[in-house]
Amino acid sequence: MKKRFVIANWKMYIESPEEAKKFISILKRKAASYEGVDAWIAPPFTILPALKGMKFGGQAVSANTGAYTGEVSADMLKEAGASFVIVGHSERRAHSTGSGQAAGDTNEDVHAQLAAAAGAGLSTVLCVGESERMPDGAHFTKIAEQLSSALDGAQSLASKLVVAYEPVWAIGKTAKDAMQPDEVEETVIFIRKTLADILGRKDALKVPILYGGSVEPENAAKLIADGGVNGFLVGHASADIDSFVEILKACRR
Repeated sequence: MKKRFVIANWKMYIESPEEAKKFISILKRKAASYEGVDAWIAPPFTILPALKGMKFGGQAVSANTGAYTGEVSADMLKEAGASFVIVGHSERRAHSTGSGQAAGDTNEDVHAQLAAAAGAGLSTVLCVGESERMPDGAHFTKIAEQLSSALDGAQSLASKLVVAYEPVWAIGKTAKDAMQPDEVEETVIFIRKTLADILGRKDALKVPILYGGSVEPENAAKLIADGGVNGFLVGHASADIDSFVEILKACRR
């Protein structure tokens, strides 16, 4: 796969349209010459209209429409100009996280959200990952379940699918303490094989697989060189323009 991707998940780090526009202006200037790497931005919903001219998307999506207070549908995201949405992020799934209880989305919810996003013509960044690394390899079973549930009956969506592997236990750690490239590569190979079982080998090879567990300028180059990934889903480091540009630089061809 020739193209690499770096997706900035701003969460609530960048709060104002003015701050977002300043970030994007600097990003376009500094990263204009980085061949073979695309930068996607997932800002808070309120900032979506400020990012015209960039590839931007939603941090989450509802599978519902109508009487659901506080929710945002796939059609609403599309209308706002979004081209992709993140589904199944660890902070949205039904498990405990390092910062407390997650939002509570089940595998079935993630499947419905992915289907809704696809129905609106959005690309989907499907997040999968284990809460803890298990010595008996049981975490691979969990990842396979997340993939097969989300993609059940959705084989035709491969052309608009990105998979982001985010081990929950590694999030928030320093580059030194996070996953090492050989561990990431092992998991990427497993994800690719599982995708081949679900989508068929030809379509599975077209799906970019990103890493999203504590990506920093200090470990990005090693992970892209030796981890077998096609790019990164970046959290807190994506809100710092200098750090984000360094991660983009590590991914250039």
